Amino acid sequence: MKIESIEYQLSRLPLPKGTWGDQIHVVTHIEIITAHLTTDTGVVGVGLSHTSGVGGRAMMAMLEELTPTLIGQEVAAVPLWHRSWQYLRDNGPGGTTTLALAAVDIAVWDALAKERGVPLADLLGRVRDRVPLYGSGINLNLSAEEVVEQVKGWKADGYFAAKVKVGKPDLEEDVERLTKIREAVGMYPLMVDANQGWTLGQAVQAMSRFEHLGLYWVEEPLRVDDVVAHQRLRARSTTPIGLGENVYTLQQFNQYLANDACDFVQADLGRVGGITPYLDIAALARAYCAPMAPHFVVELSAHVLCSVPNALCGEMTDGGTLTELGAILPQPPQHGFFVPRDVPGHGLELDTEHLAAHRVEV
Repeated sequence: MKIESIEYQLSRLPLPKGTWGDQIHVVTHIEIITAHLTTDTGVVGVGLSHTSGVGGRAMMAMLEELTPTLIGQEVAAVPLWHRSWQYLRDNGPGGTTTLALAAVDIAVWDALAKERGVPLADLLGRVRDRVPLYGSGINLNLSAEEVVEQVKGWKADGYFAAKVKVGKPDLEEDVERLTKIREAVGMYPLMVDANQGWTLGQAVQAMSRFEHLGLYWVEEPLRVDDVVAHQRLRARSTTPIGLGENVYTLQQFNQYLANDACDFVQADLGRVGGITPYLDIAALARAYCAPMAPHFVVELSAHVLCSVPNALCGEMTDGGTLTELGAILPQPPQHGFFVPRDVPGHGLELDTEHLAAHRVEV
């Protein structure tokens, strides 16, 4: 089975529940890059990647240059990914390079599963039939009472845990908000996300003040390109650290794990370059006894997690799932779990009408 053609589309989908971010980078849209890979046997594999509203055109340009090297090649995920990465890597080993590659890699895996007539999880090697999810909100702008109600709702809906934002100018306001949540939901698992907002000193102080709350993890406390600072923070705190949504390569994840600077690996399927490198990162994490808890794109991430032995959970981003964005036809959670559709391929059906309505010409 060989690649006959690949077609791409860039769409900018408005966030359904307002904006994300801060004064520096306010996110109003998620960009979705789709790839339709047609084989000489008539199978069509569908892939996608995403940005937080910036960079989609650059990724499209990369893909247009890459595509002639793919036409006529055997549909084989691992050699195609590594050959493509070698072709593009001078633009950077990760980031835009890997985000672009993800759309093709996911389409390849989808085509392979469809050719064999099996769900993607079975092609990869299924180890579970469903994946627990945690509720995640872009909620730093909400009042303490509103966040409490949000977390109580996730608990009632069957999500195994909740994650809320921290990083108020006054640390004591973070402490007060989290204390109110803890009082409202008891020992229900609770994570927090600082989105790289602290210095090392601020992170040490915050994690000390959070000790009594029994947090499941603190996510992205520091700039993610500073492994040494995370190592120092990890040595000074008993609260686990989660990160990975802004880490792009196998080698970068290895630096974190080898230096005992990370406890939960939150690799993003799109940002690391697709399913092929994600499986390598998951195997690396398993060697360090680190659970996988991927960032974003839950409908695809959770499907892949059905084949990952050290999978922990998927992230249900309130207002940011592929379903809520209108990128795919609805695949809602089932009582706090994601259950992949029992159809050949990854089971994602693009909402072509909605994507076309928000198409960006490049």
